[in-house]
Amino acid sequence: MNNPDPMAERMKRLLARMCDRDLKVATAESCTGGLVAARMTDIEGCSHAFDRGFVTYTDDAKRELLGVDADLLQHKGAVSQEVAIMMAEKAIKRSHADIAVSVTGYAGSPGGDAEEGLVHFALARRDGETLHRKEQFGAIGRDPIREACLKTVVEMMEGAVS
Repeated sequence: MNNPDPMAERMKRLLARMCDRDLKVATAESCTGGLVAARMTDIEGCSHAFDRGFVTYTDDAKRELLGVDADLLQHKGAVSQEVAIMMAEKAIKRSHADIAVSVTGYAGSPGGDAEEGLVHFALARRDGETLHRKEQFGAIGRDPIREACLKTVVEMMEGAVS
């Protein structure tokens, strides 16, 4: 018997609601490396809810693709509230999306690190506020951290689309 993936089911319901409301989303991802965009585009029949995804793993990519301020990256660091917010807000400006979500954090490091699992998220609305969320998932491993990030993004989007 084939058990459905609960996260895929949540994503499908979320994107269906977005389609019903004619809303589009853009993603700006760092530590998830495009996982959020990939999972969204895996959902058949909801492709018009996804506008585009920016995979900005390096500081150069954050600057070049999104226009994140170099001074901000230097002074606050790529894994910060300020950068997560700017990533989401720049993704809105560089897309046709109504909502943009960003993820930047530490998904893992060889031998572990005190900051492993620290992730900042932001959700920007085209004509509204930008929300921030910080999570400390701990040293649970790279794949579990990335999956936890996906769950957090879905929760944030569900709140924005409800």
